[in-house]
Amino acid sequence: MVLDQECPPLVVKKSLLEEDKKEEKSFLPDKILTLKKRSEFLFIRNSGKSLFCKYFIVNYHLEETQSIRIGLTVSKKIGNSVKRNYVKRVIRSIIRNNIKKISVGISLEIIPKKNLDKVKYNELEIDLIKAFKNLNI
Repeated sequence: MVLDQECPPLVVKKSLLEEDKKEEKSFLPDKILTLKKRSEFLFIRNSGKSLFCKYFIVNYHLEETQSIRIGLTVSKKIGNSVKRNYVKRVIRSIIRNNIKKISVGISLEIIPKKNLDKVKYNELEIDLIKAFKNLNI
């Protein structure tokens, strides 16, 4: 009984862990929407324009809205699901870090080319930033 009073159990704050999870889920700012439906991707491909870079193909369509819509298409040619998800995480990270370089009122579909797993992050970031600057707006 005496030992229990002298050494109270340590309490771990769970609220900090929950806040970290909320920050992970909201990785992009509120003004960015994601493309989810096949019809949205097909609309951008058919009515928009394309830009070819060293590591990416960027299909884009200008709109009258005040938001940015982004969709990622990573095919099985890239590799298995682990590699495809890694490529998507890298592209999302590049977009999150350079969101101010994307103009408002645009819908983007980003398609990575093959052999991205051997390329460094900095090269991918430079290539995608060049693509954002070269969009005909």
